[in-house]
Amino acid sequence: MKPNKICHFQLYILLLALAFVLGDCDIGFLRKYHVRIQNGLRNKTMDVHCKSKDDDLGRHTLSSYKIYEFSFRANYFRSTLFFCNLWYRDHHVVFDAFTTDVTLLDKCGGDSDATDCNWKGQEDGVYLLNTASKKWNFMYHWGHKK
Repeated sequence: MKPNKICHFQLYILLLALAFVLGDCDIGFLRKYHVRIQNGLRNKTMDVHCKSKDDDLGRHTLSSYKIYEFSFRANYFRSTLFFCNLWYRDHHVVFDAFTTDVTLLDKCGGDSDATDCNWKGQEDGVYLLNTASKKWNFMYHWGHKK
């Protein structure tokens, strides 16, 4: 091989190895996030439909106490947003289930390094679990379907 081709090949191998190493890291935009939505309604089904600008995760029907979850990596610009619609009977709510905004991440896990946001629909509204304190905090009232 010519020296120039050897340098390009070595650079390619180095970048490939770096991609594998960083793929397992938990830093910045490479961090993997998890959103879980639980039906906390006794003997009632709850529908969940979550979307981002790029991904429509579809509508899912949860029986009592079942969980719908999804995982993803934030985009490079840390502007990732997933919003969800929840319905049961004639009740409806739409909310931001995940943003890279530190305010929401603080509420999810007690600090801005939180990677899990756990939501639960109950009779009186929607709650968010603070994983550090293990406390469910009330976030949203149900509205009525139009």
